[in-house]
Amino acid sequence: MKNTFLPILLSSFSLFISESIFAKAKPLPNYNMETIKWGTQKYKFTLIKDEEKVELGYAIFRTELKDDRVILSDAYFVRYEGKPMSLNMKLVCLQDQYLSPVKIECEGKGDEMPTLKAIIKDGEAKISGEWNKTMKIPKGTVTSAAFYRIVAQLPRVRGATYRYDFALEASEMHLKRNYIAKVIGKESVIIDGAKVECWKISQNGGAISEQLFWVSEDGILLRVLMDGRKQMDLQMGD
Repeated sequence: MKNTFLPILLSSFSLFISESIFAKAKPLPNYNMETIKWGTQKYKFTLIKDEEKVELGYAIFRTELKDDRVILSDAYFVRYEGKPMSLNMKLVCLQDQYLSPVKIECEGKGDEMPTLKAIIKDGEAKISGEWNKTMKIPKGTVTSAAFYRIVAQLPRVRGATYRYDFALEASEMHLKRNYIAKVIGKESVIIDGAKVECWKISQNGGAISEQLFWVSEDGILLRVLMDGRKQMDLQMGD
């Protein structure tokens, strides 16, 4: 069954980037795991349509250190065209600069929600559930779930660019290539009724249009905007 859950929320259209831009980009930096403010954040999904915002649902991101692993537990709850859908996703990751996945579990509810399990070892993922197959996972692959954490830890220097060669949408187990993130600069936004000064970061890459991220001075992801119309905002009061 074809999964259209994340395409509804996160997919975008192709954008071509010149090789000269990639040549100037630095690799994703290493960062100190012990200094990061791990925890739980809740985000509201909205769809910007005809200059109005339509609420779609919410997501909860949980991040924790456990022994020598980073555990990402993400839950999505949305209603699209009157149909409720949910996805619980857990990624067990290495404590490296990419948060490289070693185990992925997805449990979906709804007509097109994926349920799968993937074990990743020696550059190969063995997948069961929705699909039964194996696929190559190159070294340095960053999942979209991991990038939501990584983007908040990028050095905040105007004009700085960072890249990674491979991206993986975990719920689809689909590999894409050549991603670049650029720190645009400081900007004030309204989050949950409060004005917050933050850093605006853009991301482009294989098979996506520009994604925008707003990160607070203390390293919290506040807002995400995908293809100019799908928005995710931190709920600060929860």
